[in-house]
Amino acid sequence: MHALALKADLPILDAPFAEVAPSLDAPARAVVETGAERAVREIADRFGKLSAEITDVSGRIGDVTQQFETQTTGLRRVVGAVEQVSRANHAIRQAAEGAQAAASGVRSGLERVTGSVKLGLNAAQTDIETLSQEAQSMSQALAQAVSDAHKARASSDAIQSITREIQLLSINAGVEAARSGEAGKGFAVIAAAVKALAEQTREATAASAAQLDLLVKAVNALSRRSQENAQTAQRAREGSRTISQQMSEFDSFGRSVVELIGEIEAVSRPTRENAEACAKAGHDLAGLVAGVDASTDILEQAVQRTEALVAISEGILGSIAASGVRTAQSELIATVMETAGTIGEMFEAALTRGEVTLADLFDEAYRPIQGSDPVQHMTRFVALTDRLLPPLQEKLLTLNGRIVFCAAVDRNGFLPTHNRKYSQAQGGDPVWNNANCRNRRIFDDRTGLAAARNRKPFLLQSYRRDMGGGQFLVMEDLSAPILVKGRHWGGFRFGLKV
Repeated sequence: MHALALKADLPILDAPFAEVAPSLDAPARAVVETGAERAVREIADRFGKLSAEITDVSGRIGDVTQQFETQTTGLRRVVGAVEQVSRANHAIRQAAEGAQAAASGVRSGLERVTGSVKLGLNAAQTDIETLSQEAQSMSQALAQAVSDAHKARASSDAIQSITREIQLLSINAGVEAARSGEAGKGFAVIAAAVKALAEQTREATAASAAQLDLLVKAVNALSRRSQENAQTAQRAREGSRTISQQMSEFDSFGRSVVELIGEIEAVSRPTRENAEACAKAGHDLAGLVAGVDASTDILEQAVQRTEALVAISEGILGSIAASGVRTAQSELIATVMETAGTIGEMFEAALTRGEVTLADLFDEAYRPIQGSDPVQHMTRFVALTDRLLPPLQEKLLTLNGRIVFCAAVDRNGFLPTHNRKYSQAQGGDPVWNNANCRNRRIFDDRTGLAAARNRKPFLLQSYRRDMGGGQFLVMEDLSAPILVKGRHWGGFRFGLKV
């Protein structure tokens, strides 16, 4: 039998639910239905709602836990960054203090060197000034000596001229004495004496003139050297003034170093304060991280407790549904079981016809489809499910208004062929793809794997369906196992509105 051939008023409840008081007559059955069964149905409905609420709360707690984990990770990054900044500030502080110490040492050295250079320069300037003045005085004295030497040389020349005149006179006197004879003998003696005196005077003045020439040359040379020394002294004095100016600039540089030390201190102080503030912030953030970690642990415990509550409520609903009492899920349970059996038969028929091998049907080599986001996969049995399942699944979507989707998954949660409205071609938006392109994907979450690997006649679960973009829909998942030649292939799932 196929689930699609069932009557809407009485779906296939005979097999799983025939044990509901078979010996009672119609009136008694009506009493039971209006009493105990109604109460059980109401309890089942309330448990269904409670399960949905617990599932939603559990999911929200899980969301908060994930947010806490994300925030904790971010806080740890912030703590790391603060510690890094603190280390950098500490290094800057040490560098600033080192620079300040070095600058202080430079300042002290500059002060000592400047003081010593000033003292030496002042003494040198005094000596240079004295030397310059003495050189100028010596130059002036030598100039006067040169002038006097030249005057003496002129006097010597005059004496030599007079001596030549005397010699001429003595010669003339000798000539006249010789011409006068005996009368001129006395005059001749005088003339001879004058001639001898003139000769001696000539020789003396000649020697004196030679000495004066040498003296004039020496004095001239000494005068030139003296003038050169005076000029050198003048240049030295001017150079000492330039050095004084440079020393003033050196003093200015020393003051700049002092100002630099002050600026380094101004930088070092806020850096030191910043380092202390960063250290405190790091300590506070570390405490905050510890608090968030503790809150995360508590939330994880809450998630575990709510998941346990979900499992308990699901177990109660399953037990009620399996008891034979008609509930809101009874018809759907019968349909999902019947459909799972039908799919198993369709797969076995395909094996018999040779359309697929058993190895192909149980292929687990999931090959990712390049460029898909979320990732889709292909296997060797996708072509078979694309051909066999759409007619069956599309018709079931119209069977009950609570059915949101229906699809077959293999034992690992791989969904090869989905409903057409969830099998759109992927685009560039992963969020849209997540909601509209759900075929060829592996749903290995808790609910998906439980439905895929369940071997009981059916499994009823509550879960939050991820619609993408942070949107979730609380649903019930009803599934039944698909068997092929006694092997568990997977399960057929109904996604039901709560």
